[in-house]
Amino acid sequence: MENLSVAAQISILAIQLGVILFAARFCGMAAAKMRIPSVLGELIAGIIIGPYVLGSIPLPLHGFHGGLFPLIEGSSIPVSIPLYGLATLGSIILLFMSGLETDLRMFFRYSVAGTVVGLGGVIFSFALGAGLGMVFLKTGFMDPRCLFLGILSTATSVGITARILSEKRKIDSPEGTTILAAAVIDDVLGIICLAVVMGIVAAGNTGSSAIAWGKIGFIAIKSFGIWLGITAIGLFFAHKVASFLKIFKGSVNFSVMAFGLAMLLAGFFEQAGLAMIVGAYVMGLCLSKTDIAFSIQRPMTPLYNFLVPVFFVVMGMLVDVRVMSDPTVLKLGLIYSALAIIAKIVGCALPAIFMNFNSIGALRIGAGMIPRGEVALIIAGIGATTMMNSGANKVPIINAELFGVAIIMTLVTTLAAPPILSAMLAIKKKGVKVEKEDSEQLHTEYEFPSDIIREFILRDMISNFRKEGFRHSGFSSNDCIITFRKEATTFSLTVEGNHFTFESDDRELAIIKAVMYETIVGLHQSLSRLKELASPERMDQVLSNVKNNSIDKSIKVEKIISPSSVIFLKGSTKQQAFEELVDVLDNEHKLADKKMCLNDVMAREEIVSTCMPGGIALPHGRTDGAKELVSAIGISKNGIVCDAPDGKPTHVFVLSVCAKDAHAPYLRFVAQIAQVLNNESAVNNICAMDDPAEIRETFIRRKEK
Repeated sequence: MENLSVAAQISILAIQLGVILFAARFCGMAAAKMRIPSVLGELIAGIIIGPYVLGSIPLPLHGFHGGLFPLIEGSSIPVSIPLYGLATLGSIILLFMSGLETDLRMFFRYSVAGTVVGLGGVIFSFALGAGLGMVFLKTGFMDPRCLFLGILSTATSVGITARILSEKRKIDSPEGTTILAAAVIDDVLGIICLAVVMGIVAAGNTGSSAIAWGKIGFIAIKSFGIWLGITAIGLFFAHKVASFLKIFKGSVNFSVMAFGLAMLLAGFFEQAGLAMIVGAYVMGLCLSKTDIAFSIQRPMTPLYNFLVPVFFVVMGMLVDVRVMSDPTVLKLGLIYSALAIIAKIVGCALPAIFMNFNSIGALRIGAGMIPRGEVALIIAGIGATTMMNSGANKVPIINAELFGVAIIMTLVTTLAAPPILSAMLAIKKKGVKVEKEDSEQLHTEYEFPSDIIREFILRDMISNFRKEGFRHSGFSSNDCIITFRKEATTFSLTVEGNHFTFESDDRELAIIKAVMYETIVGLHQSLSRLKELASPERMDQVLSNVKNNSIDKSIKVEKIISPSSVIFLKGSTKQQAFEELVDVLDNEHKLADKKMCLNDVMAREEIVSTCMPGGIALPHGRTDGAKELVSAIGISKNGIVCDAPDGKPTHVFVLSVCAKDAHAPYLRFVAQIAQVLNNESAVNNICAMDDPAEIRETFIRRKEK
């Protein structure tokens, strides 16, 4: 490649990146569909397209005679320097974003339990990992290879653990909070241990009998001193740094400046003998306590989504799969994996017993600390590219065989953790010996009658907090916890169904209640105005002006309304009519939860009635109680007195429900039914029919016209 022009080398890098991004996304999505963390899919993608499998196959193209990802002979890494440089940027942004996501208040609140649990996990994991290296490599404890095997075993993947806890809604439980705090401490201690080992390697110590303990002690003190000192300074001046960054108005501008600071600190830490990821994490950790943390995260997400998969794919490319055919590598990898699992369960569960957790809670904590992930891969990558003295030669600390062992351990622990932790969380038993209330934290609760009201309140409330100068973490329909910050003020909101719970200090209670009051009042005023626009009379006027030829012929009415979904109503009230129609759909096994369907339809009805002039009612709603878009028709010969605007009885009821997340023509179908019934003669003709099949056919024929 050295003989190629600069333009040719850049074009090759562009092609390589394109292939990496497609492979990462494809394999990541495939892994997610199989309920496997996407990071494993990206890792496997790197193995497949890397220089040890498909990447070195010669291609009949200029610049690719050695393959798309040719094996770089004589180099400590098997890929090109520019490509590895981009992967390193991915590791920096990954740790920077991890630091930003750290909840410092939670961290400090559970710091004692988390520190004890995390320290226990680190000690057991490091000892077993390094001890295994001593046995298999037949060397001393201070051999950098043994030390790296110990470090690799210590790190816990916060992302994987947090995802499992979030799905089980256990993040804010005593076990969940302790797991996350301990996982952060694990990573910090692992990074510090990495810095010490890197210093030992730099000092030229390869585990010989002449160990420079004084120099090692100095390295340890220097590593701890630099990390703790800069972290303390960063936390102290965090708000001043945030105020400075706000000068560059616009979240995109100050997020770029913040990442620039992370890069500067990462470079400084590397120059000081620590790993770059330490500096990136410290910068993220310091800024995590400021109100701009969330504003930094959002603009950085696209860059994160671009660079982090590149990092994991390139890490996969470093795996020489040929060594995995070696029975010794497989044997060592499986033993290493088993010891890594045992070390976390025992090392974390045992201290938890003495921190007010019972046996179930302690086992949950131990299981939650099992998965290794991005930090272990980063450390393995550093070990694979760091040279140490071996006699007269320079060799990588983590050679191809040991890197394969590290990958096996990462894969096994990451795959084993979700089912073990899920099984522990499924046990209906509290994990603490004695319940302890946090006297400093207040809980303010609100309950809303429906999903629709909750969504309106949530969005208006967030908007009102923004106007008061608060910034917040990202939110979507899947998020359970939203954190709000303004300078030193921080509080959180937990959303569980239609229930809101604010967790705050006493000084934040007034602003929370004031914002919620104004939000509810504002919603009430908006609904009063909207009712005028969404009244049945308005709907009737709109439909009366719509021509029949505008009916959507793509909607399969015959599939949505089955032959047995047309009935003659027996009830004398609107509520009874709705219940009969829901029962019909439930008897046809079209509903997941009959009660939920009825409640959601009635909640929609309470907002604005669907009883329209002309004797028709079109009750409908999106609900988790429905499996798909289905509908039922009810005919009342005598009519049911509802709340129709014209005061006349309602004769035709068409109830429609659809799953909340389904992509179906739900509202188009409701509108089409309204068009079919948009004149009095159509309603009279349907009421005169005695055959349900004929009534159903009327709706199908009108669609086909």
